[in-house]
Amino acid sequence: MEKVSQISQHGAEDSPPQNRLRRGALLAILGGAMLFGMTGESRAEVSSSVDKVPLQFALHMQYLATNYLQFLIYGDNRQLPPEHIRGGELSGDAGVVAQNLQQVRFPSDAEQVLQSRIQEIADEHWFQTLTIRGMLRADCVAQTFIDYRPETFTRMFRMAGAIGPNDTFDPYASPTNCLLGADVFLSVQASTYAGILSSMTDPIAMAMMMSMAATLASNVTSIRSMLYDLSASDPRLVTMMDRLAAWRNSIDGTSTTDLGMSPVAGADGNVATRLTVVDADGLYLSRTPQQALNVLFMTSASATKGGFFPNGINGGIVSSAAN
Repeated sequence: MEKVSQISQHGAEDSPPQNRLRRGALLAILGGAMLFGMTGESRAEVSSSVDKVPLQFALHMQYLATNYLQFLIYGDNRQLPPEHIRGGELSGDAGVVAQNLQQVRFPSDAEQVLQSRIQEIADEHWFQTLTIRGMLRADCVAQTFIDYRPETFTRMFRMAGAIGPNDTFDPYASPTNCLLGADVFLSVQASTYAGILSSMTDPIAMAMMMSMAATLASNVTSIRSMLYDLSASDPRLVTMMDRLAAWRNSIDGTSTTDLGMSPVAGADGNVATRLTVVDADGLYLSRTPQQALNVLFMTSASATKGGFFPNGINGGIVSSAAN
């Protein structure tokens, strides 16, 4: 039997063959592009992309989701280590190591099916983070403090009306809760990657981001599918997802950036599920980075910190939009 993928504190050690091949192909493409652009300069501390600002923002989104997914699957010391969260490539500002995360247990056979899918998404995020850092190189931004405490999730869920004003939400309390927590991050990340593509000009960086955006869209659909299946025994999950999506859609402006999960009736009267987050033309809904910060800072105002980022973020985009 093939050994299950394990991610050490210092990187990927025993990744499955398909992951190694996929990662190797992408790194070969990116590595060739980087070498072509270096023209004899030292490998260390050399930036290769003109799309620095959107990629720096994407790196913060990677930090946010990767730490959460890695820790809830693998447990202690599986968050991104210092060498993968610092500013620059080989030196720079030290990043703030993620804290207040907990591993989630998946005791039953049905729950272990969920675990295997979340683990795949977690490992994809790990390698995506390293890939973006490899593209930015000297322009990598350091990870700032991220507030992963249950109290932070509780605040968002209360604001959205997904739980009662006196209720609490702990994303580490059960497999179902960790899926709801994952959707909080991945839904914003996927829509933001779709949104920033129009601002990119470097063909290598754009191709990389298009691939990651497609992967994230698929992951969001997987998370929603798992939650939809679980809603057969707990209908509250659909209501919670609907209210979280409606809140995100309202706090980040007037454009439609999110969709709930309740099934909808078509013109023919047949009811269809709503597991993909697309518009009437079948295009994935998108957010600007500023709109993403409205959700993650938990404010409709222009702000530079709040919510999951009490000290803000680094890079060229640091403020939420004024809505």
